Amino acid sequence: MKSLRATLDSLSLKELNNLLRWFYAASVHRDILAGINTSLVLFDQMLINTANGQYRQLSVAQDNSTYGQQVAASAKLLLEGREQGAAILLLLPPADFVATRFAMGVSGEKLLRSALKLQVHSLIPACEEELLLGINGGSSEGVALWYPARAAEALYVAFREQGLLLAALMPRTLAMLQIDTTSADHLLLDADAQHITQLECRGGTIKSLLNIKQIDLQQEAFASQWHNECAKVPPAPLISSSEQNFWIGLRQTFQGLESYCFFPAGAEQTSRKKIATTQKKMGGVASIVAMFLLFVPFLSNWVQIALLEAQLEDLREASAVARQSQAAVYEMEEQWGVIAEFPRQDVGQTLLSLNELIDASLSTFAIDKGMVDITGFAQDPAVLIEQLAEREEFFDVGQSRSSSSGDESSARGDRFGIRFSLSDIDFQAYEAKHPVIEQ
Repeated sequence: MKSLRATLDSLSLKELNNLLRWFYAASVHRDILAGINTSLVLFDQMLINTANGQYRQLSVAQDNSTYGQQVAASAKLLLEGREQGAAILLLLPPADFVATRFAMGVSGEKLLRSALKLQVHSLIPACEEELLLGINGGSSEGVALWYPARAAEALYVAFREQGLLLAALMPRTLAMLQIDTTSADHLLLDADAQHITQLECRGGTIKSLLNIKQIDLQQEAFASQWHNECAKVPPAPLISSSEQNFWIGLRQTFQGLESYCFFPAGAEQTSRKKIATTQKKMGGVASIVAMFLLFVPFLSNWVQIALLEAQLEDLREASAVARQSQAAVYEMEEQWGVIAEFPRQDVGQTLLSLNELIDASLSTFAIDKGMVDITGFAQDPAVLIEQLAEREEFFDVGQSRSSSSGDESSARGDRFGIRFSLSDIDFQAYEAKHPVIEQ
């Protein structure tokens, strides 16, 4: 959390605004992908509904100006009776997309997208229009896919005119990854009448993409180069598609891969409106709930107070005898507490402790309220005082009288007087609790 806060503090207002916009766009894309419930695939001028295998043949060529309308009209026929609520993922031939390799010293989808979009004019110099970018930000090297934004929007408009929602576009080759989920690495071979594409996918990232026209393979030089390039790709489980029956027989609705999906501007705008509408509804519901929650405590408190008061009266009646007994116990504790809580001065243990330091030379011993006075003889009274001070059971050790030498000093040492207190005796606390009452 601290590192995240430090990162946000280091960003300028412009950078923070761009970051928020990117997060919002990502949430819009995830909302679009979550709503996809239909997948249609284009293969050799044929539009196929992958969920049930139904298909419609297109009557115009791909370069025809009415091609998008023809695709949308065919989709309308395939979904007849099921148009309402259909969010469509359109799987296009891989040759419709431009692929560029990249290897950069940065990681993270936002940074990679920014860096590649800055270089788009040098990567694809022949294209001057706005391009949509598909990339997996989890790797700093791989293949980026590009698709014209204007073409995506034209398809969206054509579908909208048919009463259909085109949610996203994606190369049909990547949909083949969902056929076999047992491995994270795959080689995808996608061949139709016009092109053949080999795509190497490692852990959800496109590492290489090779594409060639079928007519070029008839030339020996191109065929040899194609086979040489394919041989350089490390082996991985292979999924191959070369005819319409492959897609017709799948009976599967494919989901879009967020990294390599292309979202028309119209689909994004529709999703934003949907999110805004949902937020307004949630805001209205939240307001009603908030007003209800503000009122509930007052009603709840009133009911609870009434219940507690009734319960209190019942408990008072039921506890009358117990309260009388309790009062009697308190009275007894007050009367006997003076004796029961009187500090216990363990004279015997104290003498045993002194006997460890004073060898049969103790003359007098007196104890009063935890204060001990002793006299006797010791070879070095100062050392004895230090020894007593080191014991945990004694504190505030000091002389009560000055040391002196007597007639028997040569044998028994110097006479001493020492006063100290017992550590576990607290007469001050006892007297504060049970003060002496003068009669």
